Amino acid sequence: MQLRAWAIATLLLGCGSNSHVLPDSATVDSGARDAPIDAPVVTPWTAPTGALLDGVTLADGWTDLRVASPALVIDGGWTDSLFATPDGRSLLVAYSQVDFSTFFISNGANAPVTGPMLAGTQPSTFKIFEADLGTSDWSIVAHPIDALVGTTAAASPATNESGDLLIFTEFESNGHSQLYYSQKANSVWSVPAHLAFNSTCNDDNAKIVGELASSVTIYFESNRGDDAGTSGTCGQRTLYMTTYTAATNAFSPVAKVPGIAVAQSDDTQPFLTHDGSTLIWSGVRGIYAVYAATKSGTTFGNIHPIATPTATAPVVGKVVLLGEPSIVEVAEGELLYMMCGVASNVGNAMTYHDADHLQLVPCVARRPRL
Repeated sequence: MQLRAWAIATLLLGCGSNSHVLPDSATVDSGARDAPIDAPVVTPWTAPTGALLDGVTLADGWTDLRVASPALVIDGGWTDSLFATPDGRSLLVAYSQVDFSTFFISNGANAPVTGPMLAGTQPSTFKIFEADLGTSDWSIVAHPIDALVGTTAAASPATNESGDLLIFTEFESNGHSQLYYSQKANSVWSVPAHLAFNSTCNDDNAKIVGELASSVTIYFESNRGDDAGTSGTCGQRTLYMTTYTAATNAFSPVAKVPGIAVAQSDDTQPFLTHDGSTLIWSGVRGIYAVYAATKSGTTFGNIHPIATPTATAPVVGKVVLLGEPSIVEVAEGELLYMMCGVASNVGNAMTYHDADHLQLVPCVARRPRL
């Protein structure tokens, strides 16, 4: 997941060509099963889930971490960039047929195509897909933005609450990541446009808060060397923000999210809760984890992990990698969606670097409302 930009740079050099395409019989069944006539219609809270996952310590009342519905689990390839829409009825992901586990463990030396077709397509580089919750389960389709992006690799999709604004990442030929947006009007997405505040480094994993009619704040990660992103030097990843105001038709100067960045932190994949009180993200600050911080005034504090990989050997079937958090709020409580890397390891080694296979799967924890 953190390797995606590096992977894109490698794949753009020719990995995953048509000579690797699997036969049509090796496809994912992207349609949800029909429910019995008298079965209750599922909701975001009651949507099907898979096996309970081990190897993660949860905090802040989060519990019951499970594989998301088997309909969302793709055997092979590389599933990435999970985002749950605010209503909890759609999940956005990026997918490539290139095998994540082999690419990661070989440090990019090998990039075989092991993933099946998805929703009738054969993505040899990252493409954006949408899973929609039907009456009984999820079903996966190609996102309409894919037709507008063309052959360019695209990932890290996210929408605003009303669903009429999409932000995502495109990857340049040198592998650098840049943020783009598209607007939906009359059910049609506009041609993606490059955001003016992109830097000369890597900008990625943006989230949107607000509506275009008034104002929109964008939270994103960047390794830019200065706030403006124009110095030409790149450094550690941290979280930034900028606000677009409709009345002025302009963005505010890009600034670090207050209270988050520290000298040795590596912070990525931000998400702000609906009420703006809590920021969650993936990061390394002493330990690798999904972190949360609460807002007080204009700054964030009380930084603490809420999901930490703590698997010990044997790691077979345990989560050793996680990230890309987003939260859905419903009447029954909250759902924390993430991507989880589940290991199988014949040597029972302690770390995922020694695993013989890692499968990235959408996973979900819940926090019931009291």
